[in-house]
Amino acid sequence: MTTHGKTIHVQEAALPNIMGERIEVTLVHNPSSEDESSSKSSKFSSTLDFFHRYLIGTFALLFLLVGSSGIILFGRYDSTRILALTKPIAQSQQLTKVISGPSITIPNKQLQTQIQSITSQQITLAVGPNKVSVSSSQIKSWLKVTASGNGVQDYIQIDTSAIESTVKSLAAQFAVSPINSVTVTHTDGITPSGVIVAGRDGSALGDLSVISSQSKQFANSILNGKGAQFSAPLSTVPAQSFTPANFNKMIEVDLVTKRMYTYENGQLVQTYLISAGKPDTPTAVGEFHIYAKYAVQDMRGFNPDGTPYLQPHVHWINYFYEGDAIHGNYWRPLSYFGNINSSHGCVSLPDDLAVGIYNWAPIGTTVITHD
Repeated sequence: MTTHGKTIHVQEAALPNIMGERIEVTLVHNPSSEDESSSKSSKFSSTLDFFHRYLIGTFALLFLLVGSSGIILFGRYDSTRILALTKPIAQSQQLTKVISGPSITIPNKQLQTQIQSITSQQITLAVGPNKVSVSSSQIKSWLKVTASGNGVQDYIQIDTSAIESTVKSLAAQFAVSPINSVTVTHTDGITPSGVIVAGRDGSALGDLSVISSQSKQFANSILNGKGAQFSAPLSTVPAQSFTPANFNKMIEVDLVTKRMYTYENGQLVQTYLISAGKPDTPTAVGEFHIYAKYAVQDMRGFNPDGTPYLQPHVHWINYFYEGDAIHGNYWRPLSYFGNINSSHGCVSLPDDLAVGIYNWAPIGTTVITHD
């Protein structure tokens, strides 16, 4: 094919031979025009080449910067990870709570084992010549478990004030008031004179501030299951010898002779014939005090065989020990009083005499029963 005086040969592979003939293309163009276009194309190509080389350099620089940053970051991460894996739990897992007072930190998997060790240790208290052990439940009441906040460890705290309270409570049982002996003199020829209350020395605790100091001193030892031995001072309080003169008002009941004596400021006021508890429902023996009074009351209880009883409208009642009372009795014949003990434990006398006792003896009056 010929165009503008220029002949262009086109290969058969480029243009298919549709007619089975060779196709020739001739192009004719203006040489000056081509030179101008070539010049412009050359300039454009140079510009593209510049930008192409610039972009390649830019991308290469960015690649180097990104790559080096990645290496630095990965190196820092990897070194941190290795340190975290190699250092101990106690260092890598920081505790997030602040605990005051004696405490230990324990891996939570070992918590129950440690508590068992603490509560099963031997802790004793010596009070004078007496010795008592602290129970496991009492030791456990001193402990408090608090999560550390890191999911790995727990705190076991011990309350020193709770230790002190428990030990002082145990010590208190050995402080016993003395029982003063009481001696009476009778001239009626019926009730013998002599001691109606046997005396017994008491005991008193000394300065218990020592227990407070020991509670703080032994706290860490207890937390570590090493045991502790507390001690408290104990002193003897001697019993005294009393007579009716030591009481403002006193009532004496002799369960054997079935006599009751009232005293005021050491002087005998009156003697009464009474009926006290039967052998199978005896009157309590000892030194007591009137704690309740009723002018009239229905009295109920149980017989020795378990059947209930009811005694209605009992008058002039003075309770001195549990259900035992001094009261009026309208249902027994006069021949019972001074001769037969017939009650469920109470001390009874005829109503006309019982009212005098009711009006004379206030709450708090000492009642001594003996056999």
